Amino acid sequence: MIFIILILYALLIVPTGCFLVAATAEIRSHKKGPVLLFLLRMVEIAAGIIGIWATTLVDQSLARSWTMVCASLLLGGVSMLSNYTSRVALRCVLIGSAFLAFLWYFKGAYHP
Repeated sequence: MIFIILILYALLIVPTGCFLVAATAEIRSHKKGPVLLFLLRMVEIAAGIIGIWATTLVDQSLARSWTMVCASLLLGGVSMLSNYTSRVALRCVLIGSAFLAFLWYFKGAYHP
């Protein structure tokens, strides 16, 4: 049982790392431009981190898991429309969003 818990937390490190790398890359490559768009991109990254944090707190529920799978995929779609100044940040957000959707799917959305 403890081995499964360790694997779960190891799987949580990957998307968290992706979102943290994305935030760091976006902050470092931000040029003096529209601050509102920069804040929007940071909110997208923060939403991904909050989604990861929520996987550890909430119980299994079919409706909640499907909602979070769709929200994670929507986060990835919105990030493709955002103008990230760093390509690394965009790729990390896309990978993190896909991995987050994968985690929510196996948290409870695949149950009949």
